Amino acid sequence: MPKKVDHEQRRREITDAVCRITLRGGLHAATFRTIAAEAGMSAPTVQHYFATKAELLETTQRHVGERSTVRLMAWIAQTDCSARQVLGAFMKSFIPADDDSRTAGLMYLALAAEAVVSPDSKNSTEGPRQVEAQLMLTAIADQLERGDLRDGVVPSTEAALLTALTTGLGQYVMLETMTAEDAYLAIDYHLDKLFVVD
Repeated sequence: MPKKVDHEQRRREITDAVCRITLRGGLHAATFRTIAAEAGMSAPTVQHYFATKAELLETTQRHVGERSTVRLMAWIAQTDCSARQVLGAFMKSFIPADDDSRTAGLMYLALAAEAVVSPDSKNSTEGPRQVEAQLMLTAIADQLERGDLRDGVVPSTEAALLTALTTGLGQYVMLETMTAEDAYLAIDYHLDKLFVVD
């Protein structure tokens, strides 16, 4: 009998290969030929699963995002479920403190840069990177809305600032101009100025 192929596993092997190649040589190095060689399969097999580079990159981003969600849930599980702690866990989960979170951060930057320069993405406001950024902004705003904030704090404005702070700190840690621990301290420092502490 012919061997049954796990198609979802094959797709993940391909997107994992995209990540490894991108981390070594940048996203431009991830061609169908190099991806196929990295994944141990033929280029036609890769193209069987992904007809276009855009489809492949979108699926890669989704797979990276799924792993980030698992990491986020682990962070939140360690909180008391208050808005302050959940928001802190949410923001800290995006700081590249280990190999998995560093991979996610670097892939996010590479794919975001591709979205900016890609002819297919430049005029779109609904691409995966734009949607992901909006989801981050909304998640932060939701926690601010349910929290006990200090007088004068405007949740919508703070949500925008915290979104930028999260991505900015992540980049500083990846550039090794700041440690993950320093980024965590900066997040706690800022959140402590926003929330009423009992």
